[in-house]
Amino acid sequence: MYRIEKIEIKGLKFFNEEIIKPLIPFGKGAIVSRDKIENTLRDLYKLGYFSNVEAYTKYTENGIDITFVFTELPVVQRIEFEGNKAISKDDLIKELGLDLSEKLESGKPLPFTTLGPELTSKLSSIKKGLGRVLSTDEIGQMVKRLQSLYEKRGYYNTKISYYYKGNTLVFKIEEGTKAYVEKIEIVGNKNIKTKEILSVMETSERSILKLKLHPSLVKETLYEDIDKIRNLYVGKGFFDVDIQEPEVKLIDGKKYHITIKINEGDRYKVESIKLENNDLYTNKELLEVTKRKAIKPGEYYDQEKIDFIKKNILDKYNDLGYIFANVEVNKLVNKEKKTVDVVFNINKGNIFYVDKIKIEGNYESRDSTIRRELKLAPGDLFKKENLLRSQARLYRLGYYDMVGFDPNVKSDNEMDLTTQVSERFTGQMSIGAGYSQQTGLSFFASIKKGNFLGTGDTAGISLSIGSKYRNNSLNYLHRWFLYKPLDLGLNLYDTYINYTSFVATKTGFSPTVSYEFKEYWRTGLTLTAEKGEYKDILDTASIYIKKQAGKYDLYSAGWFINRNTIDNPILPTSGSDLTLTLKAGTGTRDFYKVVLSGTKLIPDRIFYTNFIFSVKGTFGLVEKISKSIPLDELFFVGGDFTIRGFDWGRAGPLDENKDPAGAKREIVLNYQLAHPIVERFLWGFVFLDQGKGFDKGNPFSNLYNSVGAGLKIITPFAPIELYYGKVLNPPSGVSDSRFGFILGTFF
Repeated sequence: MYRIEKIEIKGLKFFNEEIIKPLIPFGKGAIVSRDKIENTLRDLYKLGYFSNVEAYTKYTENGIDITFVFTELPVVQRIEFEGNKAISKDDLIKELGLDLSEKLESGKPLPFTTLGPELTSKLSSIKKGLGRVLSTDEIGQMVKRLQSLYEKRGYYNTKISYYYKGNTLVFKIEEGTKAYVEKIEIVGNKNIKTKEILSVMETSERSILKLKLHPSLVKETLYEDIDKIRNLYVGKGFFDVDIQEPEVKLIDGKKYHITIKINEGDRYKVESIKLENNDLYTNKELLEVTKRKAIKPGEYYDQEKIDFIKKNILDKYNDLGYIFANVEVNKLVNKEKKTVDVVFNINKGNIFYVDKIKIEGNYESRDSTIRRELKLAPGDLFKKENLLRSQARLYRLGYYDMVGFDPNVKSDNEMDLTTQVSERFTGQMSIGAGYSQQTGLSFFASIKKGNFLGTGDTAGISLSIGSKYRNNSLNYLHRWFLYKPLDLGLNLYDTYINYTSFVATKTGFSPTVSYEFKEYWRTGLTLTAEKGEYKDILDTASIYIKKQAGKYDLYSAGWFINRNTIDNPILPTSGSDLTLTLKAGTGTRDFYKVVLSGTKLIPDRIFYTNFIFSVKGTFGLVEKISKSIPLDELFFVGGDFTIRGFDWGRAGPLDENKDPAGAKREIVLNYQLAHPIVERFLWGFVFLDQGKGFDKGNPFSNLYNSVGAGLKIITPFAPIELYYGKVLNPPSGVSDSRFGFILGTFF
């Protein structure tokens, strides 16, 4: 045993001496043994930043002086690789997680200025670049990352070591041999099909149809797959399932054959289902949600149904304002009887009321534009249903990319709510020139602004001029007139189009008013006064155009009623939209018109695959009262917004020149299946469209059919849909396919 008189530290260049001192567990005057000194040396060396740590003792009259001498590892200024052929240096550096743009200057101490008991906690604050000492532990982690990367690329016996070359850290790589998973064999499964087991695994076998030509084997992932298989079995009531460690064989040096042996054990049935601490609902309301999702005593245990019931309980309590309700599911397993008692233990928590509502992220929108759409106000009961509805209403405006809510509890029954939005670009401006055979050379300029001055209003003006084409308009929509859910609009327009075989002119104005009279419901009225003329009609024009010749006056009124629960007009994923429109007009021509349209979006709530199935139906009819129907009121079926794959209007009656003549009836049915490729940015979809324009007869006979696929891109300006449609039974002389472009959204 020795009494310490003095402690010195030598050899440090890059570590601050004041950081090392607290790690030495004794000081001046302490009595230490040789074992304690040796243990201290061992602990300092284990830090991994020194190639050697030594202690020298000097005996004095009053005890001993101890000198700790450190030999630091090199400061790494560069990283190099040897032997890497299959993976580039850039990919290897990226895998290491180093930021090479950050570099400490060589010869400078590490940036520690304060004392502390643990060096490792201070090392976590160091920069992740170079120009510093890398610990052996940190380098060891780098080696594991590199090996993992090679494993993901299919190399199964990669060996990686390292050495120093001055201030350069060199990783020496022996890449080994590349192999892929050819076959996965499941043995012992009697109650769950092999296909279902393989579907939960991330490790996959070779499949040309699935474009998995050389699937790699990652051992860590394979063991995670075993846990997924076990969860699959337990979720179906096989609580005693035993899955052996997978057997992996390498065939011909390049093919993996994996065998997974399963002992399923007995399948457990539900003995009883109980609710604890439920004082607001009957058992039937919480447990018997639907026949398909309900689970009863005597049935096999089913985790999917249990989760569904748990969600239903939470939703029910959330609807009453218990937004922090929690449901704990306890499974009491009886090994002898092979049964399980399921207990739903409900902790409903407290009811909360809204105190203050704060708006954030609205650089353009006024606070009032957002607040009036919220279904929550200060003093209201905080209900999840109203929160989700508020989000949907804000999305429906089309002004925001993101709408989120951040609740902040301030007392036992009060909380503040922060509404966070990310605004979209809502202005559109275009200017330029165009040319076509129909319109000739024309010049145009247009400006449209949604959320005008942050009020939620929409304003637009369009001006154009050309020898054969003119389309000028001015429109404005004012929302929440008199601070009521009352919208007022006005549209003024003046057009001139030379269609070669005839000239059409039109001037008019159209005021509108609509009112939200109930949640999801809106009704409105549109009045239109229009003067126009069809002139300079050539003999090559269709008979119907010739019948429309001359000047006309038209005065019409239209009424609609709409129920819309679509969650987001930019990227809809659920809800429905049903509209009935009645319209009648008189003047030089007259008509009455009825259109019924409906849309339903059905997300996958069975397998939760993110697929969205959408269906849309439209039926319309128009008839004259005593004169003739205006050309613009006829139905032109075919094109981007009716039956994709057709050119505009060619899925209905055609004249002798094979040009669209318009129809008195229309029926259109659209079916679409969509799935995200890149969430909130890129979706893919396939579709089937059916329908026709017709004048009389059975609406469901001789329908045209088209199929196709496309992409939906969410841009800051507007959604864009690109698609290819193929008509399966086109009429004679009409193109049977078409690439389409939609600025907006079909569903």
